[in-house]
Amino acid sequence: MSDVSDREKFEFEREKWRADIDMRGREVAVKEREQASSKWRSPLVVAILAATAAAAGNAVVAWINGGEQVALEDSKAESTRILEMTKTGDPETAARNLDFLLHSGLIANPDRVKKVTAFLANRAPGAGPSLPAPNGRVAFEPSGALSEGLKASLDKLMQDYISSLDKIGFPAGERVHVKIEATPGGANAYYLDGTMFIDPALVADRSVPLREYNHHILRTKHQEPWQGQYAGIESGIADYLACSYLNNPLFGELAAKALGVQKPFLRNMANDLNFDGLASLELHDAGEVWSGALWAMRTALGRDVIDPIVAAAWLSTTWPDAEPEKPKAFAAALLATARQRGPEQAKVVSAILKNRRFPLSN
Repeated sequence: MSDVSDREKFEFEREKWRADIDMRGREVAVKEREQASSKWRSPLVVAILAATAAAAGNAVVAWINGGEQVALEDSKAESTRILEMTKTGDPETAARNLDFLLHSGLIANPDRVKKVTAFLANRAPGAGPSLPAPNGRVAFEPSGALSEGLKASLDKLMQDYISSLDKIGFPAGERVHVKIEATPGGANAYYLDGTMFIDPALVADRSVPLREYNHHILRTKHQEPWQGQYAGIESGIADYLACSYLNNPLFGELAAKALGVQKPFLRNMANDLNFDGLASLELHDAGEVWSGALWAMRTALGRDVIDPIVAAAWLSTTWPDAEPEKPKAFAAALLATARQRGPEQAKVVSAILKNRRFPLSN
């Protein structure tokens, strides 16, 4: 009995011990799971996770905003580009500029491309929007004789003419002021110290403001006193450039009517005048001798050939002090410039100067 009881007691204790070990193992496992779970619920871990999520969200928002900002800037730049290209004062030029933007890919917005393409396809010749060209080289002084319509017309004429002078090689001049007002001593037009004065009676004649602007660019280059042979040459070139641009050898047709002169023009470039006796002529008449020779060269070679030669010759002329030498100096510059352009140009210029008996260096 004693041995059985001891054995049973031993078995009972062993089973109790096993049960206790098993229970402790389960308690340890539970605590391990709780501990592992509690790491993710700790304030530090939660704060780190929250900060990470916020940073990721901010990055996404910044990326989206950045893309939208770039798109907005591109759209604004494209709009500005289109706006600037229409600042020509001329619908046809504005349309050509828009067509260039399309074909060069400088208008990329699909909706804008579609609208501009449709506009150009359906635009009637001479129609369409255009803004006034930036006006840094001509400034109109306020005047009771200068209406908005007249100002707009003169501004377009001058801007187009200035562009043509740029193309033939005259450098951009300083700003010139324009005053449309009654001139002392009767209707007149003249240039003085950076200002063009034009009587309202003469302003309708387009050749008049062009001639006065020519004085501005020609006399800005050379600071010679406007007298004698120099004044005659300069006056002739001023007439010639205006008439060449207008494609009309008759200078001052409307001005002649306003002034009541007998001829239907003030001067005629299509003449056969020669240099003999030029020194005794009034300077405008002397200029007509020079402009006649230049017009003859234009007739033989074409405007696009001779006008750049005239511009380059004027810019390269060095004026001697001796009065009789001034015509020879400009004639030499004219011929030298023609030789630089080619033998045919030199041949024509030389022949006209010789036939009209202009003085040439040996």
